[in-house]
Amino acid sequence: MRKFGAFLLVLFAPAAGLWLAAQAPTHVVIMHTNDIHGQLLPRAGIGGMGEIAAIIRRAKPDLVLDAGDFSTGTFLADEFRGVPTIASMNQIRYTSGTIGNHEFDYGQPALRMLIRQARFPILSANIAAPVPGIKKYAIISSQGIRFGIIGLTTERVKTLSHPNDVVGVKVFDIVKSVETLLPEVRKRSDVIIATVHLEDEEEQRLASAFPEIRLIIGGHNHEALGPIRLGQTLVAKTGVAGRNVGRVDLEFQNKKLVQMDARLIPVKDVQAELDVVKILQPFQEKVSAKMGEIIGEATDDLMYSRTGESALGDLVADAFREKGKTQIALQNIGGIRARIIKGSVTWGNAFEVLPFQNTLITLKLTGAQLKKTLERGLVSSIGMVAISGIRVQFDTKNPAGNQVASLLLTDGTPVDDSKLYSITTNDFVLAGGDGFTEFAKGTDIRDTGILLRDVLVDYIKARRVLSPVLDERIIVK
Repeated sequence: MRKFGAFLLVLFAPAAGLWLAAQAPTHVVIMHTNDIHGQLLPRAGIGGMGEIAAIIRRAKPDLVLDAGDFSTGTFLADEFRGVPTIASMNQIRYTSGTIGNHEFDYGQPALRMLIRQARFPILSANIAAPVPGIKKYAIISSQGIRFGIIGLTTERVKTLSHPNDVVGVKVFDIVKSVETLLPEVRKRSDVIIATVHLEDEEEQRLASAFPEIRLIIGGHNHEALGPIRLGQTLVAKTGVAGRNVGRVDLEFQNKKLVQMDARLIPVKDVQAELDVVKILQPFQEKVSAKMGEIIGEATDDLMYSRTGESALGDLVADAFREKGKTQIALQNIGGIRARIIKGSVTWGNAFEVLPFQNTLITLKLTGAQLKKTLERGLVSSIGMVAISGIRVQFDTKNPAGNQVASLLLTDGTPVDDSKLYSITTNDFVLAGGDGFTEFAKGTDIRDTGILLRDVLVDYIKARRVLSPVLDERIIVK
């Protein structure tokens, strides 16, 4: 009997072990970022890639994902065309990244180089570009679970990027792109994640069309979400400039996802990882003197707004009008990327306000074209236009095309629809960026070749002291 009992024990022990293993849950940790925008160093104790690395490593994650726009925003990143950004992401060991609209800002040759340098796949399933190396998806295995990671980029990428930088780029419907891809990804994975750089409406369409995509790591609108639910899909975003890192905890039972929890971890007053600091140090040393040059003093924070007048928008537009020597100046708010904080204002601060390689343009528009341009900013998601030399009142109760209720020059003269007015703006909107179409129809168009940030720097240097004051040049009823 002893031998028979021992035989039964040996016989059933493997089966019991398999049963216990099948019942044990599998816990997976995903850490994620989006819209880093080249903020490689902390600002006022917030953000920084060395600091992000410390938070990520502390969590010992299975996957580290980015949802796009790691490019453009600081002199340190932009001076070297994104090379230090990719170098720090490599050191942190990102699992994958997604193409955002600002990945095209350095031009396609630079993007091609960054993709080659990245030691992780860079994804977009709905973009076809003359840049080799962009993958539609990646399959990553961790703890016996196969993750299918699909990247998606906003369908508006061509209007949000400088038209010269997206020549030959084709953009496809996000739902149709995923629909085509899903059978292939489904066969190769146990769970599907979308890392997306999309408008809110596009995100909602995606979640509605594909409820089996249970997790969306998002970006683009700079909103920190930790998390929200769209149906049975969890959506998580970290905001902008590395102010937060996202963490998602997933629980699997027999390779089936049974639970998800997400939260945001502020990147504030964190001790940076030295290996990432060392990678950035040579780049930092080359630009630190220029970035630290003090050009003025702000008596209070100068903010920008997409929905109305702002002190920073007024400052930028006034600087443009003075330099262009025109009656009016217009600046798309999407081109203003950072606030100016109370205290000393440096050259690096001014760069972060206007980080793009855009130049100052002068031209002439009719009053009717001017009104149409102003309303374009009011009714779309691109945000209000910053103005100088005019005062505008909008009435949103009026039908589209008639929402400019009043438009006056600063001396109180009404703007005449048929009369020509001299305008200062930038080459991005002239080329149709952000969907502006009237600028290209203007007359006497002249590209000064002067970078916008240099105009702002000169303006601040001439005044030295900046005090945020609103003068009601924009009123929305």
